[in-house]
Parts: sequence; structure tokens; C-alpha cells
Amino acid sequence: MRILFAGSSEIAIPTLTAVTARYEVCAVLTNEPKPGKRGRTPIPTPVETAACELGLPVLRFDRLGKDAREAVAAHGCDTLLCFAYGRIFGPKFLSLFSGEVLNIHPSLLPEFRGPAPIQGAILHQKTESGISLQKLDLKMDEGDLLLVRRFPLTGDETARSLTEYVAGEAALLAVEGLDLIRRGEAVFTPQVGKPTYTPLLTLEHAPLDFTRDARSLHARIRALNPWPKARCTYEGQSLIISGVWGRVDELGSEVVEPGRVLGFDKEKGIGIGTGLGILWVTTLQLEKRKEMDWRSFINGNQRFIGSRLEQA
Repeated sequence: MRILFAGSSEIAIPTLTAVTARYEVCAVLTNEPKPGKRGRTPIPTPVETAACELGLPVLRFDRLGKDAREAVAAHGCDTLLCFAYGRIFGPKFLSLFSGEVLNIHPSLLPEFRGPAPIQGAILHQKTESGISLQKLDLKMDEGDLLLVRRFPLTGDETARSLTEYVAGEAALLAVEGLDLIRRGEAVFTPQVGKPTYTPLLTLEHAPLDFTRDARSLHARIRALNPWPKARCTYEGQSLIISGVWGRVDELGSEVVEPGRVLGFDKEKGIGIGTGLGILWVTTLQLEKRKEMDWRSFINGNQRFIGSRLEQA
């Protein structure tokens, strides 16, 4: 089995490392480096950096046209394994492989197809999520399933913490799936259920509407951490709220004024009124300032308690 690994994001690094330790990875396909801050030297993808450390050949293309196909074909790969690559493969590209073409998707497919399944599970307050190892299909995330790994969600995960967990579990799942293929024991099954989709999260999803209930706001703040981070307006300034107290199921149903900063609790942090219940926040950051824990923030912003926050 000669594998082409396709990936770009940091979440894919443990899988690349685990697969390289057990199988022959002939090359790594990733995206072109992106410009650094203020037009500085372009920065390679995290997967490219990891591949170089592993001594693997790296192929970088902005589009998967003829040049890309010829470069891949030169490595003689028969199997494709993709995880967080960021581009869709066409029929000509997939025809380069005589073996399996596989994709790792961090959801219980067909739930949360699309580019943000980890954030989607948090936003929708799911109590269970998972990782799917599937056959690559010409249509996004519609391929048959080889393996699925389920795990519970506790309601306090952030996109950052859940991504870190998924990264480790996906590596185990990928090796298990490749082992099945090597032994000739792989069985693919169609996806069952009604598909749902997740959009790519952007700054448009960041504003907090405090007329919504505390649970949905709690989930949004966690889903948008580390990026693009949820935000509102305090005295005309952009205020990022990046940390919240507790699990989503621990929030109450008090009737309070939405957006009003009610006070603080030594255990929970700063209480903010919502359309239903109190949202307890633990980490805040004013525009162009550093991120602070709630105690430090109050010390530096004496008028915060009693103020009213607005949607950004």
C-alpha cells in the first residue's frame, strides 16, 4: 500500500504521524503557504511542517489541475487518505489511485457534512459526536462509511478542546481502517439518516444576541473559540467573550434583562442577562487589549458591572 496523504490543518498531524509509522506514505499533498502578517514571509501549512520533519516529500498546489495530477502520479501512490485538506477532488484526480480513496470527517455522517462539523456539534448542543472514515465521493462527504467512532459530549467543550481530542482519536481510526484494507476485511456501508450541513464559520457568526437563551449563547461562545470568537459591544468598543462557566445543562432559566451585566459570582464569573437564564462568562477581551480572566477584567473596568452589552 503506497499512500498519498492529503491534509493542511493541524488536526491532521497526529494521523499523518501515526500512518507514517505503520505504512508507506510516499508523499504529502497540502495547500500553498499563506502570506504571514503584514505581507511577511509566507507560512506553510501545519501539515507541510510536520511532513518535512518526518522526511516526506511535499506537494503544494493551489488547484488540482494537470500539473498536480502529474506530480502525484510520479510518486506511484495507489491509496489516498485525506483529512482536513480543504479542497474537493475531481474524477481525474481520484482516478490516479487503484486502491481505496479515503476521507476522515469529524462527525457522525450524514450529520454535519461540510467544513465545520466540530463547531456544528457544539452549536447544536449535541450530547454525542464522532469521527467517520469514509470513501471519498465526488459529492461532499457523501461517500460510504468504513468505520465510525462515537464519543459523548459533556457540554463544556470548546472547538479548540474538541479538535485536540478528535485529532488523537482520528489517528487511531485511520490506522484501524488501513489495517482492515490491508487484510482484505474492509466493508463499506451507505450512510443512513437525513443529512445536515455546517457552513464555514466567519466573523459574521461572531455577534452575540443576548435576547437568545443562555444555553445557545454558551454553545456559540464555545464553538467560536479559538476562532472567530464571539463578541458584543461594551461602551462602543468591541468586546470578545471567549470563556464561559460550567456545562450547558447547568444553566438556569431566570427571567432577566437581556445584555445587562448583573454582577459576579466567585465560582462562576460575571453574570450577563439573556432572553432566558444567566450566562456566566470567565474570559473577556476588549478590542486591541489582551485577554483577561473575569476578575482582572472587572478590576480594570470598574463600570462594567451594571452596564448593558449590545449585539456587535
